[in-house]
Amino acid sequence: MLYQMKLFKGLFQPGTSLYQLQKAEALSGLAPRLLWLYLLSLISFAISTYFGIGTESYSGAITDRTIAEYEAGKLLLLGGDLAASLLYTTLFIWFIAFIFWLMLDVSYMKAVIVQMFVFAIHLVGQAITIPVLVFFDLNQLSNPFSFGVIGQYIIDHDFWQHVFGAITLFDFLAICYLYYYLKNLTEKNKFGTLILIVFVYLFIWMITAFMSFLEVPVLIRGWL
Repeated sequence: MLYQMKLFKGLFQPGTSLYQLQKAEALSGLAPRLLWLYLLSLISFAISTYFGIGTESYSGAITDRTIAEYEAGKLLLLGGDLAASLLYTTLFIWFIAFIFWLMLDVSYMKAVIVQMFVFAIHLVGQAITIPVLVFFDLNQLSNPFSFGVIGQYIIDHDFWQHVFGAITLFDFLAICYLYYYLKNLTEKNKFGTLILIVFVYLFIWMITAFMSFLEVPVLIRGWL
């Protein structure tokens, strides 16, 4: 059976998509969908940088440097974010799929397809979050779709506040999709599958928090 990769079907008709994926002996349509995901990720990162989302500490340090230095720093931020978007998309889709292939004995390309569905959820989350942050002039820690606001009230430590800020409602939706697909594509224990998915996301949240926690002006100053 030939499985035709369709992102919308994977998201809105998961039962049908899962059945076809289970029966699939050949896959098609991956390349154009992958290109779209990479492109949309680039656009998302570029828009975030343009509006200063995630670079508030740098924007607030404008008085510390000349206009030329500030503009050069913005270009470095944009270039860094665009490179980061390519790395992030690659690691999220291909590397995490490798982990699931290795630990759950799932077909690697089928795991890649599932990761593409999940990555699309995160892109939708970004598309919803960015205008909200811009319109209400909020930073990442105050993202209403994350636990950042709660984190600022219950813990007095910058790094752990960023960890809470990295955890969003869209992550939980993504975890539900991952678990639904993977538990039916593997013969491994369902509880073990869920634990693995949670550990993967814990790692993602910690890395995201660490990158947000880094002092951007210090990093930029080192290149100027």
